[in-house]
Amino acid sequence: MSGATTAVAVGSLAMNAAGSVMGMIGQGQQAAASAAQANYQAQLARNNQQIAEWNAQRALQQGQVAEQQQRFKTSQVIGTQRAALASQGGDINSGSPLDIVGDSARAGEFDAQTIRNNAAMQAYGFRVQAANAGAQSELYRQSADNTMAALPFGIGSSLLGGASSLFDKGLGYYSKGYFDSDPNPGGTDGFGGRRNYLGYGGVPGPAF
Repeated sequence: MSGATTAVAVGSLAMNAAGSVMGMIGQGQQAAASAAQANYQAQLARNNQQIAEWNAQRALQQGQVAEQQQRFKTSQVIGTQRAALASQGGDINSGSPLDIVGDSARAGEFDAQTIRNNAAMQAYGFRVQAANAGAQSELYRQSADNTMAALPFGIGSSLLGGASSLFDKGLGYYSKGYFDSDPNPGGTDGFGGRRNYLGYGGVPGPAF
């Protein structure tokens, strides 16, 4: 084969090798981008987890304040009732006056307990959200880790595939005489027959 033909074959193999390298680089960049996106989503989920926990704590704090306020209001109501009953000259520690004050105290305590329970339920809802966000964050983190852990195997597989393709292509060029320095055009054997690196007529033998 001529030098120009050999150069074309070498150039083709070089482009094939370069394509394999660029493919592996692109594979690495894609994996890195996917892992970065997963880590970003994991961070967002962690932020949501923290916000939900803050909301739960605030709900409990607000519930405690509201509960105290309710008990203070109940005390005021009871004090007003006792003062009114005492002004009538009766015994406020027995009979109907005592029942009236007792009913007010029980109603006020019921309202205070209701406020506490509502705050606890609200905080529980926020903590469920926090737990779900934490679990989602962990899934995203694992996805990022798995993506990067699988990258060497993917690159190795691409490298083997590229090497195999390059070898097959080079072998094909060689069998066609692209790298042959024989002056006979077309890779002939000097007797008009096609030159074969296995020998003549398909019989294994030394190449000329």
